[in-house]
Amino acid sequence: MESSICKVMKILLISYSDSGGAGVAALRLHKALLAVGECSHFLCFNKSSDVQNVVQVKKTLCGRILEHLPLPLWNNKYRRIAPLLNKDYECVSFPESIDYLTNHPLVKDADVINLHWVGSILPYKTFFKKIRKPIVWTLHDMNPFLGCSHFSMDVQRYPQWLNYENTIRTKKENWIHQARSLEIVDLCSWMQGYSLSSKALGQYTHHIIRNSIDTTVFKSYNQQSLRSVLGLPSEMKILMFVSQSIENYRKGYDLLLKALEQVDNCFMIVVGAASSRMSDKKNVMYTGIVNDERLMAFYYAAADVFLLPSREDNLPNTMVESLCCGTPVVTMPNGGMVDIIRNGENGYVCKEVNSDSFAKAVNNILANGVRLTREEISDEAHQLFSPSEQAKAYISVFRDAIKQYEKIV
Repeated sequence: MESSICKVMKILLISYSDSGGAGVAALRLHKALLAVGECSHFLCFNKSSDVQNVVQVKKTLCGRILEHLPLPLWNNKYRRIAPLLNKDYECVSFPESIDYLTNHPLVKDADVINLHWVGSILPYKTFFKKIRKPIVWTLHDMNPFLGCSHFSMDVQRYPQWLNYENTIRTKKENWIHQARSLEIVDLCSWMQGYSLSSKALGQYTHHIIRNSIDTTVFKSYNQQSLRSVLGLPSEMKILMFVSQSIENYRKGYDLLLKALEQVDNCFMIVVGAASSRMSDKKNVMYTGIVNDERLMAFYYAAADVFLLPSREDNLPNTMVESLCCGTPVVTMPNGGMVDIIRNGENGYVCKEVNSDSFAKAVNNILANGVRLTREEISDEAHQLFSPSEQAKAYISVFRDAIKQYEKIV
């Protein structure tokens, strides 16, 4: 077998979409790899970008028909239970989809495959058994080592689904273990701890590589100039919260509302879908969903503090974006936030996951600020989430995975 180490390495990223939190993170990695001259392709089922080498899976007519027929095959076997789960869980995914991937030309041509968010598109039973090349799996949530849920919080909150969850999880574990070569990339130590303790992924080599960001967009700007342009008050302290779905229990919007009852004399920017629960409050700006990255960067840079009240999270793009714009973060004690936020320096991690603890942290930062200047916060974040550094780290993992795989075959 010709060594792949001595030739151009063909990298294939696979994700459901090139948009959304995980999709954007995967797309940023793809762009980082292209920027350093690597041969990277991005295969997805939902394509919205015009970035080079992003390819949408073309479903066959037969496949599209089969997906809509009430046959007890593939993910259709879950059709009766899925609506019930969807009422409780934030998101559900199933592991038995029609196989559009295994024989795809880009999959066959790749030297290494990098999986990202693949909920309900990855045919676990056939993919891991048939793919004869190294696989690197980047974990954007817990679904790879859970059943149909994406975060452990849903499993804990709804014990009535535990048997069902465990049945699917056991299937996935057996199918994953058919892989000849598999390595795991975690975005933070918090997620790595869960992954290493799981039956599905615990036996495989793990790495921690942070997401990257476009530092030419998310950077420090003149705060007062932005406030004037955006129609924001120049003298008030401005807090900011972002969520594509602010009704999401995991994102902690309800905790934020209670915490803000204990915070006075602030203006609030809310990016996402509007909520009637804050409509009666003064000094609030609703932006709606913002898709323009530069406009998002302007909002971050105009704010004094970014609020991240998630009950459970991985490495939120919003935290990374805020820090790169020089805005300190107040957050809950979980996820990648505890790796990045240092109390009193670039933000605060509150002591407990509740509204009182969060309110204390917000009032603390408003009264005392942080040690680092906005420019220092931005510079530090630019180094930590640099696209070139992310690309370098992944290239090392990819090359080593190929090398180890070639020893097997």
